[in-house]
This record gives sequence, C-alpha cells and structure tokens, in this order.
Amino acid sequence: MNEAVITRFDSQNPCWTKELLLLAGEDASELSSLNEKGLLFFEDGIYSLTENGVAVFNRLKAEFFLEREAGTPNPEITRKRSAMRTKLALLLDMSHTQRWGIKDIKTALNLPFVPKIDEDKIVSLCEGKVRWEYSDNFLYKKLVEEFPIVFIDERRTDMVPQENIDKWMKDNGAETDYLKTDVIYLCHYDFMHYRDFTGHPNDPLKLINTDRFLFVFPKESMLDNLEVVGKFHLWQNSLRRLYIPGYVDRDTLEQDSVNWLVFVTERDEEAKILAESLEAFGKDLIANANPCEVWTLSFEALENLKSKRELVWELLPDIGHYAQRTLV
Repeated sequence: MNEAVITRFDSQNPCWTKELLLLAGEDASELSSLNEKGLLFFEDGIYSLTENGVAVFNRLKAEFFLEREAGTPNPEITRKRSAMRTKLALLLDMSHTQRWGIKDIKTALNLPFVPKIDEDKIVSLCEGKVRWEYSDNFLYKKLVEEFPIVFIDERRTDMVPQENIDKWMKDNGAETDYLKTDVIYLCHYDFMHYRDFTGHPNDPLKLINTDRFLFVFPKESMLDNLEVVGKFHLWQNSLRRLYIPGYVDRDTLEQDSVNWLVFVTERDEEAKILAESLEAFGKDLIANANPCEVWTLSFEALENLKSKRELVWELLPDIGHYAQRTLV
C-alpha cells in the first residue's frame, strides 16, 4: 500500500478531498484502503489523519527528511473550510509562474496587531456610510501618538525592539488581537536582489521585501466584512508603527511593496456584486490605511483560467474585481 499520500496531510493542509489530491498531482487510488486501515478519517467527502495516521506521517517525515508537521483539523474551523483553503492555495500556485520570484503561500495564518478592540467597536454603518470606530479608541490614539510613521531615510531594524513593545503593552494594559486569514500569499519578487538583507527581529513571517496578498472568505453581512477590513487597517498600522516601521510600503531597495485584502467567493457573479458593494464606500474604505487595496476574486475564475500567467500582477487584475485601489 502506498502511504506517501499521507505526507500531504500537514499542519497547513489537514483536510483533503479525492479531487483536491488529484488536482495536486497525487495518486488518490489508495484513499479507501488508508481509510479502511484506520489511517485516514472520512466524512462528507473529506479525508483527514487519524491518530494512527499521524504516527505514519511522523515515520515518513523522518524517512523523507520532511520539515512539515502532521496536521489534524482545527475544531474551530469546519473541515469544509479547511479543504477550501487548500483548494485556494493550490489554484493560486497553479495559476501563475512568478518567474524570478518565490511564491510563499500559506493557509490559516493569524496576523497580530495592537491594540485589541472589541469587535462591535471597530466599525459602524450609518445611512450607507462607513465609520471606523476604532479611530476613537484610547489605546489606538495613544499608539499613533507615541509611535509615529517612520520614513525610509530614518528606518532601522532595531528601531522598536520587542521589549519596548512588550513594555508599552504592559504599561497600557493593551492586548494583541489577530486578523484571521484563510490564505496568505507572500510574493518574494526578484528575491536574488535581496539576498544581502539579513532580516528584521520583529518579522518572523518575512514580510519585508514581499508583496502581501491576504485572502479571506466573506461573511454573510456587510458589517462583518467591514470588520475584517478594519482589522486589515489595524494590522497595517501595527506593522508601520510597531513591528517593522519604515519597511512596510518600501522594500530595502526602496521599491514599492503592497498589501492587498482579497475576498474570495465561489461564483464570479458573487465576487462582482461584493466588489461593487464595497466600492460604494469610496475612498473611506481604505483611507485610514492607505496605501493598500481591497479586491474580490472567485474560485470560478481561477478554475476557468485558460492560460497560466507569468506573474501575479498579470493574474489578479485580470480575473479579480477591485473594490478600492491605492489612493494617490
């Protein structure tokens, strides 16, 4: 029995369907046998590792010198959503080459920001206009006042040490919150030109010298989706003032780096409608966090792509729908 397919069930991608494994170029013929042997759990068309399956994964990890960890479904995330994340990551990877760059595509990352603000105090809607309530938060205003935006001629990698951040949070009773993404794509463009940069102590995800595309599945209500946009603002504010000041919008060679929030729907018509609804808020959608952009995209558009693109910049603007571009 071929057990190698089990190594696909890692911590980034704990849930697979037969169709997804075939899409990834795997031999899915042994799935039923692995299920019968008690290595895979099968429910509603979705497979995941059992405890015995995790043990086999770890054995194969040692044999094949894999760096990945065995994955089991997160009880806070439905198995269907987990499989959708894997599908999106696969389709994004398969849709373009990104020559001269590195495609770093991960699922289910939680991006930290400060301060934590009650969800009902992030945004409100009044007569069709959006109001970013977080801007009135005492800790938010204090952070903005005490940690100014840094320009590229002033930036240093030791500008805000982690101990300074920890002290500020402790002194002010601030907590960390998270922008929860379904898939994040860090595009390391022309990476050979940036080999001399040794890194930043506050940048464990290696965000510097990348274009950052954050993909989320939309919620039912517009207010809930705007809350996600608000957390997108707050994450960028923390990057620009606390974590990597001076390195968010310009890379180490002083080229533009971008942040995009992309809502991903099933059907393309849904993506168009959502983009139009978000676009109706005008520049207020991103003004507090400019430069950044908000887009929509659909599984349908990715699946029906007729020709593989060279670059992500040829892909997303072609098949996606913008809600708000960077304000100039």
